[in-house]
Amino acid sequence: MPDHPEGPPPARPPRPLPGFVRALLRVPLFYKILIANAAVVLVGTMFGSMLTAWFVRSYPEASILDVAGPLAAGGILATVLVNAVILKLALQPLDALERTAARVRRGDLDARVPLSPVADRELDRLTRTFNGMLDAAAVYRTRVREVASQALNAAEEERKRISRELHDETAQLLAALLIRIRVVKGAGDPQAVGALLEDMRREIGQALEGVRRFARGLRPPALDELGLVPAIESHLRSLREISEMELALAADPSVDEDLSAEAGLAVYRIVQESLSNVLRHSGATRASIRLDREGARLVVCVEDDGRGFSVPSVTAAGRGLGLFGMGERAAYLGGRVDVQSEPGAGTRVRAEIPIAPESMEDDED
Repeated sequence: MPDHPEGPPPARPPRPLPGFVRALLRVPLFYKILIANAAVVLVGTMFGSMLTAWFVRSYPEASILDVAGPLAAGGILATVLVNAVILKLALQPLDALERTAARVRRGDLDARVPLSPVADRELDRLTRTFNGMLDAAAVYRTRVREVASQALNAAEEERKRISRELHDETAQLLAALLIRIRVVKGAGDPQAVGALLEDMRREIGQALEGVRRFARGLRPPALDELGLVPAIESHLRSLREISEMELALAADPSVDEDLSAEAGLAVYRIVQESLSNVLRHSGATRASIRLDREGARLVVCVEDDGRGFSVPSVTAAGRGLGLFGMGERAAYLGGRVDVQSEPGAGTRVRAEIPIAPESMEDDED
């Protein structure tokens, strides 16, 4: 008994259409309808003329209206059928586009529009553009998840660091102070009491400095107390203590005028992230920061003379989450960030931030 393969035989792939047929199907819809109607009129005219001539020869006593009516009805029917078939074929890509959009709306984010062999150039370009938008949205969602994960991990690490420093430094100093208070309470020698109080004063100062350091790490107090430019200057002073790189700041005197708290914090974090990237990755010897006010926007430029990098390559490889985060922070306020860099040519980060967030302006309006 011969062996039979399990299941139905595999389906044969569809036979490719001839080249002239594919070329004809990709003609724009307007010309498809025009050519089809011209063909119907041409064939109908020839067939009608032949039929009319035959009818006149065969039935000379009959009226010409006896054949004109059926011919007109047949021509109308043929025209409607041909146009219906052409429109059905030509609108298949639009139907596929609509079905894919409905699937995406229902949550199937991996749906894509299949390319149709009967689509004309405009519909084919529309299909590719729609699929490109879906691909870009998928990349954006991946970046957002990565940034959110990185932010959560960074926040958790920051909590661990603060908890460890509070326990190992501040808590230990406060415990030592409690012990010294008991010693001072029981001491009878004024000189010993004075020495103990001096030690307590020094330890209280250390504890206070530790608390201030924690506060500066969470949010720079100069940003709220003095403004954006002094806060950036303070950050540059702290960077000069740990790096030999030359840092220069040039700021328009009117930068801090009418600057909202959200915009100031966004600019500070963008400058902070840009300089962090310069220190860690660029190998630069000099970096400059410039702040200018252009109408209702604050323009920030951070440039360095480092080794540079290929922005498209870093973006396509899924790296550069810091750059993505800067762009998101600016976009949240209605601004944007542009990163320009090439290998061996340094890097330039340019950010435009509204002086007042767009949401606040809309509320005021």
